[in-house]
Amino acid sequence: MSITLKIDNPNQFEEQLITFVKQQKQNLEELTVEALDNFLNSFQKEEKLVFKKRDPKKYSRKIEYIDEENEDLSDVKPYSHIEDSGQYIHDLRRQRKQ
Repeated sequence: MSITLKIDNPNQFEEQLITFVKQQKQNLEELTVEALDNFLNSFQKEEKLVFKKRDPKKYSRKIEYIDEENEDLSDVKPYSHIEDSGQYIHDLRRQRKQ
């Protein structure tokens, strides 16, 4: 794993880093290693997503169906070829495992 940092103003960055280290009263290497550790460990934490639940009635939209030439589908009976529904489900589950 490698991390690349692009620093536009190295002198200003170095001065700010030295000032921060002096405020923390720690060694520069220790502080850098600690900061990198915290940064890399932050990716390993499993955090819960917090989101607001919305009212489905308020945010739902009416589904608009396209009427294709007033097609009469009253004679269409899906799954009419199945004689034994239990056996059909059993076979579907068996096929999924293979």
